[in-house]
Amino acid sequence: MTERLYYNNSYLKTFVAKRLSSTPKNHGIAIILDQTAFYPTSGGQPNDRGRLGDQEILDVFEDDNGNVVHLVSHEIASEQPTGLIDWERRHDHMQQHTGQHLLSQAFLTTGRLNTVGFHLGSDYATIDLDTDSICPAQLDLAEKLVNEIVSENRNVSSRIVPPEEVPQLGLRKESQREGPLRIVSIEDFDVSACGGTHVKQTAEIGGVVIRKTERVNRQVRVEFVCGNRILKAHRSDSENLTAVARQFSVGLAEAPERVEKQIQENKYLRKKLQEKNRVLAGLLARELYRLAREQQGLKLVRELFEDEDTEFLKLIIQALHDQGPFIALLGCRRGGQANLIFSQSASSRFDLREALVESCKLIEGKGGGAKSMAQGGGRKVDQLEAALILAEQKILS
Repeated sequence: MTERLYYNNSYLKTFVAKRLSSTPKNHGIAIILDQTAFYPTSGGQPNDRGRLGDQEILDVFEDDNGNVVHLVSHEIASEQPTGLIDWERRHDHMQQHTGQHLLSQAFLTTGRLNTVGFHLGSDYATIDLDTDSICPAQLDLAEKLVNEIVSENRNVSSRIVPPEEVPQLGLRKESQREGPLRIVSIEDFDVSACGGTHVKQTAEIGGVVIRKTERVNRQVRVEFVCGNRILKAHRSDSENLTAVARQFSVGLAEAPERVEKQIQENKYLRKKLQEKNRVLAGLLARELYRLAREQQGLKLVRELFEDEDTEFLKLIIQALHDQGPFIALLGCRRGGQANLIFSQSASSRFDLREALVESCKLIEGKGGGAKSMAQGGGRKVDQLEAALILAEQKILS
């Protein structure tokens, strides 16, 4: 298998290796070397980038035999190419991954919360905790403990351990791998089986900041940033808050309160608007029913609305049920979208889905529903009137 140079030295930026094979793959060339400093995507950590010979690295991954595969766009001429690591990306991943070890152990220490998932993204990282809820106090305790360990500048080391020694190590999480394990230890704090890249001392992480939490599949996902990402996140947050404050003509400290006030005002206005729409829909339904043509003991209501949404049309349909037997063929145009809603009273026995299918063809869309109520949409707003007329003709026939 490929010798993984980053196991012993995550700070290695350049290396020379012997090319063992080159194979066409995914519109590129998959190259296997006898040794590499490039980290392949695994364990929640993305692959390294950089150059191999005269080619940009497109991807790095493991094959079924445990070799590290380097994907480039074209064949490399040299049999002993030089690899050059994208150091900025590598060091960022070292900070985030080591920070994840600290954070996972901190949640275990302060709240007995196990980490069951880890993902390292381009802007932030996340861990999933095996709990369905977490309180701010627990987050504060874990974050405080992590940053204490960071400031103490504890040593971070790695070594390969034979399988018979593993049970005595007290791993934070049991490993499912067989054979020798690579163990990453943070002095007097965390011991984990891990093949990732890490810093040598905790101060190099530069700090860990928890940004938010959310529930995902009965677990709590914790989003965090470390090192240089803290500054980037702070700048982004500051710019966003400044923009919000400017919109409301208030200071930064007043912005959250002003936003909350605006949210409450919007809720109040939406509620009032819904009440007025309900009254208006009732009045329209009564007038539409009065003017509609009668067919076989029921009223056939056909109407096209401009710049309305389907929720308003549904209010009209609800109100029509109070007027008497009916079939309603309603359409509306809004934001370049053509919408259709067909409905009928309980005493009607037409299958409105058939009429909807034919009408949707005219507006180049699709829809579905039940016999008593069907809904669809399309992009040909100029054919909406014709679609309603077609539906009416199908009902009359």
